[in-house]
Amino acid sequence: VEGDSAGGSAKQVRNREFQAVLPLRGKILNTYTDINGSKKNGNAKDLRTKTLSKLISSNEIITLINALGLDPKNEELDTNDVRYGKIIIMTDADVDGMHIAALLMTFFYHELPGIITSGHLYLAQPPLYRLSKGKTTVYARDDIDKELLIKSTFGSSGTVGVSRFKGLGEMPPSQLRETTMNRESRQLLQVIVANGTESATNTQVERLMGRKPEMRLAFIQERAQSVESLDI
Repeated sequence: VEGDSAGGSAKQVRNREFQAVLPLRGKILNTYTDINGSKKNGNAKDLRTKTLSKLISSNEIITLINALGLDPKNEELDTNDVRYGKIIIMTDADVDGMHIAALLMTFFYHELPGIITSGHLYLAQPPLYRLSKGKTTVYARDDIDKELLIKSTFGSSGTVGVSRFKGLGEMPPSQLRETTMNRESRQLLQVIVANGTESATNTQVERLMGRKPEMRLAFIQERAQSVESLDI
């Protein structure tokens, strides 16, 4: 969970029989390193040693690895030892939250790929908006979902009250449970690498999370004309 505030709310409303909550402070280390490129240069082992050293120097990553039941000093992290069936990344429904989720997915993709291939990694889908009129209340994930729900749920008559959540920590615990943590009403996205896309996925992760900022700039420039709105 992103942040101590949201972590505290989540702890209040979790089901202790099957839910554990780990609050993370801020953005974790970007753990991406180009192992494939390093293999061509014959120094993959040295780079792996440097990567492990960086991991161990990050308190947040060490805490995460320990919480999963793994040994951070083990050069090969065995995902068979993971103590949870679902690992759910729960961040704010804004750009900063998406960045934190991207950094966490990069960590699992690069350091614990077995978590993804075995189907254990998920993204929570907290709402960005609360829509209400009279006794009817619904939640929208984003601006597009908000407009669709206003038309489909409330129609064109009357005024719909719209409130935007600043983050998970701003959401009352009861609403956090209802929208994001209750197994009966929550929505989860499973993180996968589709069959046949392994090479393309690795290229895209390198492009977006690697050491070459010019690759990210090119990605943004290619798509700038098709972006309808930015949450800034």
